Amino acid sequence: MSQNFHSLIPELKKRLKEECLREITQDTNELLGLPNPYIIPGKGKVEALHYWDTHFINLGLLRMRMVDYARHNVENLVYLVRQLGYVPASNHRDMLSHSHPPFLPWMVRDIYRATGDKEWLRRVLPQVVQEFRFWTNKPHTSLTGLYRYHPIKEDSKWPPERAAQAESGWLDSPRFEDPRTINAVDLNTLLWRNAKLIYDLQVEADGIGDEILMQKVTYQKKLMDYCWNEQEGFYFDNDFEQKKLSTVKSLAGFMPLFAEMVDEDRAERMHGHLHAFSADGGLMCTVPEQSKAKSVWSAPICQAPYLYTTLKGLCDYELMEDAADIGTSWLNMVVDIYEKTGELWSWYNVNDCSTTHPDSIENTPTLGWTAGVYIEIVETLGLD
Repeated sequence: MSQNFHSLIPELKKRLKEECLREITQDTNELLGLPNPYIIPGKGKVEALHYWDTHFINLGLLRMRMVDYARHNVENLVYLVRQLGYVPASNHRDMLSHSHPPFLPWMVRDIYRATGDKEWLRRVLPQVVQEFRFWTNKPHTSLTGLYRYHPIKEDSKWPPERAAQAESGWLDSPRFEDPRTINAVDLNTLLWRNAKLIYDLQVEADGIGDEILMQKVTYQKKLMDYCWNEQEGFYFDNDFEQKKLSTVKSLAGFMPLFAEMVDEDRAERMHGHLHAFSADGGLMCTVPEQSKAKSVWSAPICQAPYLYTTLKGLCDYELMEDAADIGTSWLNMVVDIYEKTGELWSWYNVNDCSTTHPDSIENTPTLGWTAGVYIEIVETLGLD
């Protein structure tokens, strides 16, 4: 095991403040102005607040007691809902045609847990509900009753199938060429849990929740069987146009563990697939035999968000031995590379524990979600 994992955290805290804090309150040619300071993914990156990055960044900020920074991030996302009716992928004008995986209710819950501020919760909840409706209405609906990634508007910079990929976060992955024909397992799992989260937050704020949300929870859980392969004992994306399940096994298939959606029997069957993703530096995004050339979302690459969601799911189902092994392997790799390069990176090659891609795709230094996930895993596993 590497040295004390906590020893890196004060340096990450300092760097996030010095390198990643931005305040752009007026609209520019490139950016929509935001009312509060915010954290960008890293120095040299686009000077924008990115939607789903912010959830993982906030995990680290809250662990480091940087509550105001995290709260400002969320308030900026809520502001964008008020302005646009949805949370765009970022406040950069080139990324307004689509959103990102919907983590807004999770972020609001985390801020409320950190502050206990019910007045703040009441103030932001209408936009959380509005965003949920954005995701559960056209163009995100499908004939199965489950949902899909789909751009909200046409944009010449993003062909619709590519904008849908960008909305999923899994650009150029082997999971799908056109997510508009797919009920993505991670999206639908998040929306199932989001309905529960919103109901619980409504109860916290006003003592009563919208019962229609709980009816939706029951209904959506049944529909998730469209993504379950009983023979394999694992979740896959559902191609509703072809009326068949994808054969691509990805870390997205573990998202129902993260959302605590499955019973113990199904969780144990899913757990049996973990070894197929394992490598010296953690977990690969897909199994090696389904790797796609020129992709940073397939073997042998690991992306921090899905490493975290899988690990957290294992913890929630008390599969702690595997969670600890995966977490410490990834943390050791990250620390070792930081000692050599002085940087955290956008992604890691977990086969050879490097920042290089077998197809020579350029990697870039990134604090952002890598720092947030690093800090959260250290705390989740209770590591010294």
